[in-house]
Amino acid sequence: MRRRTSPLSRRWLWLGCLAAAVLAALSALSELSTGSGPRADVAPVVSVARVPLDPAVPAHQQVGALRYLGGLWLSSPDPRFGGLSDLRLTPDGRRAFVISDCGRGFTATLSYDAEGRLVGLGEPRLYDLVGLQGQPLAVGEEDSESLVLHGDAIEVGFEGKARIWAFHFEPPFGGPARAVPSPAGLHGCGSNQGIETMAMLDATRRLLVCEGRRQPSLDVPAWIGNGTGWTERTYPLRFEGMLGEPFRPTSATVLPGGDVLVLERRFPPLAARVVRLAREDVLGEGPMHPREIARLEPPLTVDNMEGIDVRIDESGRTLVYLVSDDNNCAKRPGGPRGTGLQRTLLLLFSLEE
Repeated sequence: MRRRTSPLSRRWLWLGCLAAAVLAALSALSELSTGSGPRADVAPVVSVARVPLDPAVPAHQQVGALRYLGGLWLSSPDPRFGGLSDLRLTPDGRRAFVISDCGRGFTATLSYDAEGRLVGLGEPRLYDLVGLQGQPLAVGEEDSESLVLHGDAIEVGFEGKARIWAFHFEPPFGGPARAVPSPAGLHGCGSNQGIETMAMLDATRRLLVCEGRRQPSLDVPAWIGNGTGWTERTYPLRFEGMLGEPFRPTSATVLPGGDVLVLERRFPPLAARVVRLAREDVLGEGPMHPREIARLEPPLTVDNMEGIDVRIDESGRTLVYLVSDDNNCAKRPGGPRGTGLQRTLLLLFSLEE
């Protein structure tokens, strides 16, 4: 038999349900703020288009010591996607870990054809970085620019509030973050030119390079250390032309023999170059001496290049990956995106030197 309720009873029932919903929402917010709740992660829709090295001359496959093995133009309607600033690959090249300057991690799987050319990207995933107590990053804390995989951790270098934080490898970019010791002299980097470049030289020692100083200079500060002690070095900037903007270091990776490849970016005019530091130079003292091995500039496919990594494939080839920052991610939920004039490019080369 159906039981009837009075209007007053129905009103109290409705108010009780509303109060329960409010309490549940407040509890969820409390869990997120303390880091005990679920982390925000999404599977964005990412469109993938293959791009040539030289749109005008498709047969053009060589630039300096690098031979082109395919590239992808990535785009997404998701405002959280974009701003990719550094990347690392698993040894088999099947999984990519990327950081964005909007305080997010990005992972995806990569696919190749029978000749080892990069042809596709799948399983994209975005992760919001969190702070030392698992809380969302505050305004000014989200400018993550450099990345290394170190043991079971993903270490991320930040601009603005210069620091290095470590996150879990699995789940990717999982928090709460853990502070990693860094040089005291990071305050000498420009406010928007902090730890742009970070690489693991061996099991304990890191190479850190700032993008710029607070004042105009012909070089930028660099450090080599293991967290308990740091040796300060200088990295020279290369100036060309009349506009006065130099090539600035944006990422680095270590070759099997201990030499280091550094990616440098210039704008304006738009260009990027890959330089090589000898192992003896890296472990020495005083200024470093980079040697250019390749340069990308129009009409070649190039954009705001900010990330580099290498791996050795099954045939023994040294493969070089480059990624660009389109400056088109929203730093806050519901916030505006960038202009959309730049592209997110993921390019693959073999090192022929």
